Amino acid sequence: MDLKTLRKSIKNIISDLTHHGKYPKENDSVDYKKELKLVQGANPLEIFLVNFAKDIVSFANGDGGVIFIGIKENKTTGLHDDIGLSQGQLDILSKLDLNDISQQFEKITKIGVSIDLQQFQISTRKYYYLAIPKSNNTLVPINDFPNYKIVKGNIYYRASGKTEQANSSTSEFNRFLQIKANEKSKEFMEIWSKLLPEMVDINPREVLILNPLQNKVYGFNGKEKKLSGSNVEIEKSQKGIFNIILNAISAGEIGRITDNEGKPIYKIVGELYHQDREHILLTNLQKAVQEKSEYKFTSVQLKAAIHYMRWVDRPNFIVDNPTDGTVKNKYNKYIWIETVDKFSKRTKIYFSPIAVEEIVKVIDDENLHEVIFKKRLIRKKGEQ
Repeated sequence: MDLKTLRKSIKNIISDLTHHGKYPKENDSVDYKKELKLVQGANPLEIFLVNFAKDIVSFANGDGGVIFIGIKENKTTGLHDDIGLSQGQLDILSKLDLNDISQQFEKITKIGVSIDLQQFQISTRKYYYLAIPKSNNTLVPINDFPNYKIVKGNIYYRASGKTEQANSSTSEFNRFLQIKANEKSKEFMEIWSKLLPEMVDINPREVLILNPLQNKVYGFNGKEKKLSGSNVEIEKSQKGIFNIILNAISAGEIGRITDNEGKPIYKIVGELYHQDREHILLTNLQKAVQEKSEYKFTSVQLKAAIHYMRWVDRPNFIVDNPTDGTVKNKYNKYIWIETVDKFSKRTKIYFSPIAVEEIVKVIDDENLHEVIFKKRLIRKKGEQ
């Protein structure tokens, strides 16, 4: 589950808890924790990681899920003790910065996480929930972290309502790989079912499928009676023939490129070009800012700076298929959202090259470091 889907599910669960006293049983996507295990002398971030680092890896490698903090489930009776959290525990959780957590996970697995941690209330009792979306990548620890009960190279995932280790045995590892393979197959079929639903009504011998990203064209091979592919040179400029065809399809002017009764001869699949407006991706934006900035910074800190500038609504924003309201329209000369695939309706955040200088100004302002990053950035060697 992605974060948006998770939040909707959590909202429904909390509503059932509040109005009907209904508690879902612990399963692959729901877990309970009565209270935080405290560590003497540790800061809130360390306490959080001791309690949840392994769970976050596990849920992210599974299908995502939520942990309700302040509730305990009795495994024998199935009843729930919902005493809530003490003020001391609430204070610890309220001091956490999600950017700091994401940075720590870059150290643990080389991949940041986009979690959500929110307080909620039932009557006078206060709780927190920790939402952990499914990761598109498998999170694997790059070192041992004994305090978190995490071992280098172990693949943890959520299954049968608990944390499992995928590579504890050959059979368990094969099971994990099969789950991942099934997910990819399901995703693949869902994409194609949305891309080409009309294939049922069209003679496949009349269809050519173009893959402009790989310069390939696929069609029916009459000699071998199967789908075959060939390399093809594709003119990808806006005035190229394939973009003319694509524009005609998008504009509903299908009659201009058809023969018998409106059936299309060609179906163009994929992205040929973006809008004429010059743009750069987030990864290239980071490289460009790093070249000009006097300080070292991470991708998470770059996002935090963009959020500080009010270009986006949250510091942990997602570039691919962002939610509505993520990008602020008033700053569209620096940042905007484009539809990059009209068939799957996939969207992406892009930046203008002029955004580089604006971000450099913010990152190089040492007076803002504590405000934005909660710490001083390290100056590059040789920079004074």
